[in-house]
Amino acid sequence: MVDKPQFAMVLTLSPSSESLEALLGTLDAYRRAMEILDGTKGANLVALHEEAYEEIRSRTGLPSRMVTLALRDRSRRNAAVSIDDIPLDSKLFSLKGPDSLSIATISGRVVVPYSVDGYRNGWSDFAEARLSFGERLISVLVGVQTSPQLQKEITMSNEGILARLGRVIAGVVNNAVDAAESSNPIAVAQQALREIDKITDEARAVLGVAIASGHRLKAKAEDLDAEIRDLDEKIKTGLAKGREDLARVATGVQIDLEAQRNAIDKAIAENASEIAEAEATLRSIASARSDAKKRLEDAERAERTAVQAATPSQRNDQRLAAALSAVERVTGVPARPPIQGTAEIEELGKMQREDAIEARLKVFREGQR
Repeated sequence: MVDKPQFAMVLTLSPSSESLEALLGTLDAYRRAMEILDGTKGANLVALHEEAYEEIRSRTGLPSRMVTLALRDRSRRNAAVSIDDIPLDSKLFSLKGPDSLSIATISGRVVVPYSVDGYRNGWSDFAEARLSFGERLISVLVGVQTSPQLQKEITMSNEGILARLGRVIAGVVNNAVDAAESSNPIAVAQQALREIDKITDEARAVLGVAIASGHRLKAKAEDLDAEIRDLDEKIKTGLAKGREDLARVATGVQIDLEAQRNAIDKAIAENASEIAEAEATLRSIASARSDAKKRLEDAERAERTAVQAATPSQRNDQRLAAALSAVERVTGVPARPPIQGTAEIEELGKMQREDAIEARLKVFREGQR
């Protein structure tokens, strides 16, 4: 089941003169459609469709999907309130990119620049979106299922991963290795390297997205520059030919394009900052990886040195001690019972050994005689 939208994203439109005319014409046609529906006697959607659908289509020229939505929209309308909005669905509008959308009108589809004007709480509309006409602005309200923090989280995703990378580097490479050096430094250093390699891939992905976004923004800026230059020539031609009316329209379009160009410049600057930050992060990760690699090599070298330094007798003693310790842990009985007077007994043993040596030497001396 699809979750019900909880917020409305507000897209403020900046239509050209032709697009504005098409949008206003569509609003007039929608108002006529509502007047037709006010004169019907249909009690439900099926009856309204049979009675008014074809008439609305023929008299207004509205797209078929818009007429279908108008049938549902009629029930929520107050006859005393003027109509200044139109319901939309995914067939009637679509986002073409980060700065433009396409809307179906009575004159065909028009592509209109937009800017995101924030979010509003609540979305109780039956339609996916609604085209709204204000006194000065035209906007599209879109129902969204995410929180109003989504846009901020998307733009700050690089900052989020940088913070996480910093925590991993500081925690895994430094603190964890230092704390575990006395127990199993090799295993901890190997784990640190695995963690760093994983977040390196994520950081590279962030950098790749930022670079790709930068290419798209620069391409869009170049397109806008070309359009602005082309309009310069058209305006000059219109004035030279005495068609100030055409030159005026072209000038208005040029002003709109320049506004978009300024927004693109700001986005390009922010994108450059994101790329620089991601590259700095990768350099920090490379340094941390070198540190972890050195720790691993030092730990492996220390282990090899300890193994080589032990003599066969020492290794046997170590294995015997380990076996006795295991027996003691399992049985709970000391492998060797504690003995009182150990030093005295050792001294007696030395005396006994000396006597044995003297006896053996005496036998050798008597044998020589």
